[in-house]
Amino acid sequence: MAAMLPSHPLKAIVWDFDGTLADTRERNLRVNRRIVEEMTGRRWQEVAALSSVEAYVAAWSRVRNWQELYTDVLGLAPEQCAKAAQRWAPYQLDDPTPAPLYPGIAEALKDLRRYPQAVVSQNDRAIIARALAEAGVDRYFSALVGYAEVPLDRQKPAPDGLLRAIDILGIEEPATALYIGDHETDALCAHNANRDLVALGHELWFRSVAVSFDGAPDPIEWTAAPHHRVGTPHEIRQLVAELCVSRRDG
Repeated sequence: MAAMLPSHPLKAIVWDFDGTLADTRERNLRVNRRIVEEMTGRRWQEVAALSSVEAYVAAWSRVRNWQELYTDVLGLAPEQCAKAAQRWAPYQLDDPTPAPLYPGIAEALKDLRRYPQAVVSQNDRAIIARALAEAGVDRYFSALVGYAEVPLDRQKPAPDGLLRAIDILGIEEPATALYIGDHETDALCAHNANRDLVALGHELWFRSVAVSFDGAPDPIEWTAAPHHRVGTPHEIRQLVAELCVSRRDG
């Protein structure tokens, strides 16, 4: 599949946040327990997907975005999603559960600092900004796109977030960009972005990179196959080096 991709130079790196840059599983679980109890009046113990971190991660891997998680898995009515979204950032900021960067991420960001970098996530922009600042890596990012920067009906896997990030970065074409994420929806988002970019006549292409940190689902099972698979942040650095060498050799 990679051999069929355009050989444009790599000019940007875009990251997902949850499960890619930071281990947010425990905090997201706690926040969603609080949201479900407030929105539905049920105790979180009554919802199987909220029983443990493992159950929560498994449920998240089966949906495309946070709206499907709330309606199809957690039992919120569609009209409750907007209210739940309003609670997300305040509850995240109020929750003391650590959400550290994965080991090796800070080093990878520093090593790749010559490339413009961005985050496109379904988390809240303020939460992402705080986490990056606390880890001392916020200086490496030129754009942060969270769920609130994208219309509710255009969340991933729609490509709007990726296209917005690239527009903010102001990448000169022709160009290749990486989109690094841990979920099948991230690979599909990159695929949809490529479709739209080609239709609009752009010379810009996304390579999707699937990360499998902390026992994340094996991307080999995804229906939207990523262009690359990596198991550690160091392998992301190696991939970038290989792509640059491959282009020079070509």
